[in-house]
Amino acid sequence: MTLARSLQQFSWIQRLFLLVLICNIALILWGIYVVPATVSAPTGVARILVDMGLQGAIGLLALFGPFSFQRYRAIIWISLLFGLLFAIAYDAIVLLDYLGISKEVNVFLFFVGAASLAGFIAGYQTRRFGQGVIAAIWALVIGTAIWSVGVLLIHYTFWGTREAYLFWQKDGAIEQFHHSGMTDLNLFLIQDVQGALFFHPLLSAVAGAICGPVASGLAQGAHAIQPTRKQA
Repeated sequence: MTLARSLQQFSWIQRLFLLVLICNIALILWGIYVVPATVSAPTGVARILVDMGLQGAIGLLALFGPFSFQRYRAIIWISLLFGLLFAIAYDAIVLLDYLGISKEVNVFLFFVGAASLAGFIAGYQTRRFGQGVIAAIWALVIGTAIWSVGVLLIHYTFWGTREAYLFWQKDGAIEQFHHSGMTDLNLFLIQDVQGALFFHPLLSAVAGAICGPVASGLAQGAHAIQPTRKQA
């Protein structure tokens, strides 16, 4: 009952995002079933705990403190929208690769596009530079969390299949495995996935912090030149 009352105090976006993070934690643990050898060494257990800990830390940032969704109610829906679009597009590319439908797409453009659009719209709507920056960062962090759910489900669904081997071969992981000195391909691949789950949220925050100021700055500039146009 206490937990239920606590959750009711949060916005629906916070509760939804918390559910996404819980799904990520559950899927991280499911990786132990997919590749039992992942917990055969202390380093494997530590890697799983670190990945889950990062999901928990992101959840705390969303719920409490100066960067919580509550403090940015006016613009957090913008972050959710572009984060969702980012995740759908990114997961679609991964799925198409598994299905053998290669699409030469620079996924870096997804990061720049989602963060820039969220930052510009939020900055323009609120006329506040900081709001645009925060919207850009959260757009990619939210998007990466949703993407993680999708990409883990895709990886696990195809795990051990010919499609999976071809996917990882194209990704370059197979070649890296041959040079790694390891003998268990599945263990190598699950470690690669676990590494991505840790670094992607961090890289997303950095990308948002780079694109956000530029996009929000342009939004403030757009407002600044409007009076001049009217006078003309």
